[in-house]
Order: sequence, then structure tokens, then C-alpha cells
Amino acid sequence: MGGFATADGPGGANRAARRGAARGMPEEFADIFRALPDYRPAIIFDVGANVGQSCTAYAAALPDARIHAFEPVPATFDKLAAAVADHPHITAHRLALGRDAGTARMAMAAGGSTTARIVQGEGPAQGMVDVRMAPGYVVAAELGVEAISYLKIDTEGFDLDVVLGFAPMLGRVDFVQVEAGMNPYNRTHVPFRALEDALRECGFLLFGFYEQQLEWKRGGRPVLRRTNPLFINGRLVDVKGIR
Repeated sequence: MGGFATADGPGGANRAARRGAARGMPEEFADIFRALPDYRPAIIFDVGANVGQSCTAYAAALPDARIHAFEPVPATFDKLAAAVADHPHITAHRLALGRDAGTARMAMAAGGSTTARIVQGEGPAQGMVDVRMAPGYVVAAELGVEAISYLKIDTEGFDLDVVLGFAPMLGRVDFVQVEAGMNPYNRTHVPFRALEDALRECGFLLFGFYEQQLEWKRGGRPVLRRTNPLFINGRLVDVKGIR
């Protein structure tokens, strides 16, 4: 669910957004192009790419963008690599991104799901896999990436650590999308306020909310469980005189 709307005006921004939505462009990018008609993303990082659901959609809608997709779990990475094999602008990396370099332990979800989450501290050995982890800014430097247009993070409760791993270069990131918990009882996802505080300190402003998910556990509840907030770097926004 996008949080950005404007009236039709000169420059055809809304017409461009509608055309993008019609050809399957992700809603976030349709909103970005509506707000910034001349903006063209060049480098996209998909952190927690899973089996390629997001990065392949980005590639289809943004054929000129270079995309780096990160998925650390070997079995899931193999599916990601197969999914992006026919996309020459996507590079898949079997790597976890975080605040520190080293080895992380990930717990696999039950039932054949491709979802996994990094475990802090000790955990049961069954269903665990060790993965290599590195800070985002280090990986970007190794790839020769000086600036990132769009940083998408979906790491099942590890999003803040990933953000902090990019801290030295966040001034050169245009947009950051994370997955956030929206209620205090949700201990699976990072609280929205913690993510907003960290990104605000780095000069980001809230752009919109996407994929709002009501509580579904134990039969569901009429409260917002999680959402994917999108933040824009303040250097792209002129807020002078706004009160």
C-alpha cells in the first residue's frame, strides 16, 4: 500500500507512474517516479533476496539498473541463482550482510520454507546453517560500488544490523526500504521506531509504507503486524520553508 499521492501536473509524472504500474513496475518505483520524474536508479542492492521475487521484478521494470542480490543460505541461494540466470544485469551473491564480518548462524523455517533468520547467541543445532557475513559498506567497496540508488532489506528481524553495516556510505544511498514491526508484541521484526531513528540520524526521511500486513497469527487481529517502510535521503528533498 503506497503512501504517496500527488495530483496530475506538468511533466507527465503521474502518466509515467501509471504506465509503469501497467507493465508490472513495483509500486515503490511507480511512486518514486511520480515524485521524482527525472530519477533513474542505477544500482540496486537486494539484501535478503530469497529466491529472487524482488530482484527479478526490479530487473523487468528497470532494465538499465544493475542489481546485486544477496542470499546466504546455500539451498535458497541455488534457487536464486537459477531464477536470475537469464537476467544479465543481476548478480547473485551467497552472502549475509550485517554490522560485522564473520560467520552467522541461521535458523531455517520448518515445512520446506525458504525463509531463514539469523540467530543471536546459542540456538539448537538442528535446522541451523552457518553462513558468511560482511558489512554492506565493505562489500560495496569490493564490488566497486560507490553509491546505491535503492537498498532493499528483508532479513527477518536483522534489518537494523544490515542498515548499520552500510552506515559509512549511507550518505551515498538514495532510498532504503526495510521490513519493520509495527506493534510491541511483534518480536520477529525490528520495531519501526528503531529503524526510523537510525535512518533519521543518517539524514533519511520517511517516503511511504508498503505491503502492510495485518496480524495473522492465532486467527488474526485487527492491528498492523508489519510493513515495509521506504526512506528517502534528505539530500533529494527540499524542505526549506516547510513547517
